[in-house]
This record gives sequence, structure tokens and C-alpha cells, in this order.
Amino acid sequence: MIKNKKVAFVVALHQSKLHRPNGFELFNDYIGSVYDSCEYPFKVFAFDNQSDHKFEVENQPDNLTITRVDDQYNGGCTYTWNEGIKQAIKEDFDVVIITSDDQIYNESVNDFVDVILTHELRDDAIFGPMSNNPNNNYQLSHEPIDDVWEISGNPTDELNGFCLAMTRESIEKNYFDEDGNFFNTGQEFIWGKQDVEVQSRVGHSIVVGKCYVHHHKQGGWREIRDGLRSDNV
Repeated sequence: MIKNKKVAFVVALHQSKLHRPNGFELFNDYIGSVYDSCEYPFKVFAFDNQSDHKFEVENQPDNLTITRVDDQYNGGCTYTWNEGIKQAIKEDFDVVIITSDDQIYNESVNDFVDVILTHELRDDAIFGPMSNNPNNNYQLSHEPIDDVWEISGNPTDELNGFCLAMTRESIEKNYFDEDGNFFNTGQEFIWGKQDVEVQSRVGHSIVVGKCYVHHHKQGGWREIRDGLRSDNV
């Protein structure tokens, strides 16, 4: 573990009776896994994206903030990710991990952060872990593997957006606009492909085989978007 370094987890959560009834259960499991596994000083910046009712935590710890988003239709996931990054940078976090609420972490997350903080391309790259459900072959595994490799260079090769991590310096060097947004805020990117666009802009995409993240992959944001749209008609 690298001393005097802090990690921010940025996560969007959602529960709705029709489209994602187990959303809060997933988030509770996610939070539990982060608190049980991460040995670095950390904080979770959570965004409740228009759930049916407000998510509440008894005895909420100081290193967990939950921001309620009452209308996510115009901003989508991109808004929550950008806002979480802004808060993390303002509070001087060294590594920011963008996640979804349907993930389970383990102690290998510490290896993930170790690699990010020491890699020679750390300030010009985006990093991703191995997973059981990554939507690509180069991140597919059911356990950590002792390897780290770059996949950038081919337009069809990119890390899956379920878990992306960057150093503070990489974020600050690659802002999308002068408002401090890291992810592209264009309308075509608010519900998808923002993860692909940002990787092409930053330049290097690196798989950290030493970290494995279990991904339930429940309730894709496109389906939630369509559900919200129908609910509001």
C-alpha cells in the first residue's frame, strides 16, 4: 500500500419497483464489500439516481455521501460521474474509481490501487479490473491474475465502463471542458459510450489483472432510462 494516498469511489445507484426492485439491496452489498476490503483511506460518493424513494443509511459514516438526483433524464450516468469526480478532486483524492452499484469488491482492490499509483503511464491512462461479466474477452476472468497490460491502440479495444479508475493527475490533464467535467456531456453520451470516448481522449487503457471485481450486471442504465421515459409519459 502506498502511504498518504486516498481513494474515491464514485457510484450511481437506482431502485424502482418496475425496473430495478433490488437496487438498494445491491447497493448495500456493494458498500459492504468496499468497507470490508479497501485498506486505503477512502470515501464513497454515491448518487441516488431517481429511485422510487430516498435511500437512507442509519448511522451514516463520514466517508459516505449520498446525493439525491430527482431528475436524471437529462444528465444520465454522465452527470453523476462528473459530479462525483468534481467532489473527489475538490477533496484531494489521489485515485478515483468510477463504479456501478451492482459490483462486489474484495482485497484485490488494494492491488488495483497499488498498480494505478505506480504504473509508468499512471497520469495518462485509464485502468480497469478483471471481472466475470465485462462484455469483452481481455477483462474476462473469475479470479485475479498476476499481470498488467495495455489494450489501447485498436479502435475496437476499450475497457468496459462498469469500473474505470484514474489518478487525479490523469483527470486534471484530460478535462472535457472548462467546467471541470471529465466525461463528455454531449447528449449522445449521457446514457452510453461516454466510457469509450474518454478512453480515446486520454490515450491509454490498461487492464489490471491483479484485481478481480464481481459484476452482477443488473439493470443496465439504458433499460432504466427507457423505464423512466415511459414512467414520465
